[in-house]
Amino acid sequence: MIRNDYQSYPLVDTAVGTRLLLGFIADATAVQKRLPPGWKIASLPAFEAVGLPAEHQPNLLLAFHHLLLDQDPQGQILTDAGSRFLVLDIPARHPDSGEHGLVHFQMFTGGAIPGRYRDSLPAQVTHDYHVMEDSASTSTREAYRVQPEAGGLIEVQVTSQRGPLLRQTASSPNFPLWAAADPTIIRIYQEDSVMELLRNDFTGFNHVQDLTFRVTVPALADLFDGNERLVAIIGNPHYMRRVFSPRSEPASRE
Repeated sequence: MIRNDYQSYPLVDTAVGTRLLLGFIADATAVQKRLPPGWKIASLPAFEAVGLPAEHQPNLLLAFHHLLLDQDPQGQILTDAGSRFLVLDIPARHPDSGEHGLVHFQMFTGGAIPGRYRDSLPAQVTHDYHVMEDSASTSTREAYRVQPEAGGLIEVQVTSQRGPLLRQTASSPNFPLWAAADPTIIRIYQEDSVMELLRNDFTGFNHVQDLTFRVTVPALADLFDGNERLVAIIGNPHYMRRVFSPRSEPASRE
């Protein structure tokens, strides 16, 4: 098995932000057709670490991001990146090396087009976040609303009771993402994050008190046909990431 030497890749950008991750089990045929030729849906060790065994892991991920800071390797602010965006990823296996990671196949953003993965579509993205605390407990209410210019809507609102927080720190670049539009584009993530597991349907763990989710984007109708199952919700109230790649991808066309 051939594996890339991720540590030889140069740093291309860094970011600090928050993230809300929804994990679905959607129609496997609809998911598979969004992968490049030869690629296969695969389980991820990262999900096993939070109590989701391979056979119960999501095959489709929606990651809602709000970046507080986005910088180039020299620390200069990147002005061509959107601060709020939604990405759709598929847990997958590299057809030649056997590496496991995510294939990035769609992004909705108010920032630059076509994005570093060459799959971004323009959208208005809003984020609303509230923390309610007293001496005994903490609850949060978080909402994202994504309105693509091409039509339709993606929205989520989660109200939850805060449970234990876990800090996860990678000592080196260890998590690859490939672009479905061009699998030669690979970006390796190294994160220091605070993780909050909100829901795991396999174990029955659930701190979610109220949930609203809907998708009316026509291009995603086969993924969200009413038979998809939301099986996990993970919050990152804070993450800091460093991204490494053998080549630096501009977010917008020259």
